[in-house]
Amino acid sequence: MGKASSGKRAAKAGGTRDHTVPQMYLKHFAQHVARRKYELKVRRLDKINKPFTVTPTGIAAETGYYWGISAEGVPHHHVEELFTSLEGHAETVLKVLLTDPDWALTPHWPLSPDQRHVLAWWMAAQILRTTRQRKRLTHQQTEAPDITDLPQEVHTLAQNNPHLRYIVENIVTLALILEARPWALGFSDMCLLTSDTPIAIWNRPDDEDQLRAAALSDILLPLDPHRFLFLPGPATRGTDRRKHVDHLMHAEGAIGFALVEVAYDVADQFVIHHPEHDPWKHWKPNSPGQPKPWDGQTHAAPQYILEYGVFPPSQNIERRWTMEHPPPRSPDDLHL
Repeated sequence: MGKASSGKRAAKAGGTRDHTVPQMYLKHFAQHVARRKYELKVRRLDKINKPFTVTPTGIAAETGYYWGISAEGVPHHHVEELFTSLEGHAETVLKVLLTDPDWALTPHWPLSPDQRHVLAWWMAAQILRTTRQRKRLTHQQTEAPDITDLPQEVHTLAQNNPHLRYIVENIVTLALILEARPWALGFSDMCLLTSDTPIAIWNRPDDEDQLRAAALSDILLPLDPHRFLFLPGPATRGTDRRKHVDHLMHAEGAIGFALVEVAYDVADQFVIHHPEHDPWKHWKPNSPGQPKPWDGQTHAAPQYILEYGVFPPSQNIERRWTMEHPPPRSPDDLHL
C-alpha cells in the first residue's frame, strides 16, 4: 500500500481519504452484485428508517483522518500502513473463520496461537481507531487551547495528534489483553449488523480507561450477517470452566436480538447490514443507545447481562443457514 497511497497524499488537501472501518471487513456484510462490486445497506442514526445503498469504499471514510505527526514522531502514513498490514494478515484469518464450504462454525477452531495473535492486533486497532473513540478523547480535553485562528493544516494536525498518540501508546497493551482472553466463535439465528464502531465493549464503551474496560467487559465483534466473535468477561465466564478457554456458542432467540441491540447501541453515526440480511425485518431499536456526552446526551446508559450455553464442539451448523432463513412461523406456532 505504501507506494499506492503515497501518490494520494496531498498536504494542501489535508491528507488522504482514510477509512475508519476497514473495507475488507465491511465486504463480509456486503452483497456481491457484480464483478468487483459489493453493496451494503446503511442506516444513519438520525434517519434510521431510511436505509440507503453504498459500496464499502463509499462509507466510513474521512479525508485526512490520520493526517499529522504523533507526539512520538510517527507520521500519519506509518499509522495507516500499520493498519493496512494488520488488515492483510487479519483477512487471511477471517477467511478461515468464514469460508468453510460445509459448516457455519469452522472445524479449525480454536485458532492457532499465531492466528489469534494476528486477530488480536487487528481487533485492538478497530477499538482504537473509531470516530467514537476520537470524540471521546476530544471531549476529555476540557482545557484544550484555542486553535481556531491557526491555518487549516495546523488546525487539523492539532486535532488529530491526541488520537494518533493514543493509538500508538495503547495498541500493544490492548492487543495483549485481547489475546490473553478466552474467545467464543458464534452463530446467530438473528441477522446481525455492524457499525462505525464495529467492536462493542459491553457496558463500558466510553470508559476513560479503555484497557481496563477491555479486560473486564464482554466484547462483541460481528463478523458477517450470522457469525461473530464474543469474548466473555470474568463475570460472564463465572465458574463455567468451558468459558475459560476458547469455545463455540449458538445465539438462539433472545440472545441474537441482544447481540443486535448491543451492536446498535455503540454506533457513532450509522449502522450497516447486508441488503438481504436485514435485522429490521424482526427487530426495532428499543433504547436510546449508549449516551454520547460530546453531543450533550445525559440519559442513563443501557446495561447488559448475557447468559449462554457453550455449544458442543462435537456439533455444528450447516453453512446454508448463513445464507438461508427459516420460513416465517405461522400464528399458531407463535403460541406454542
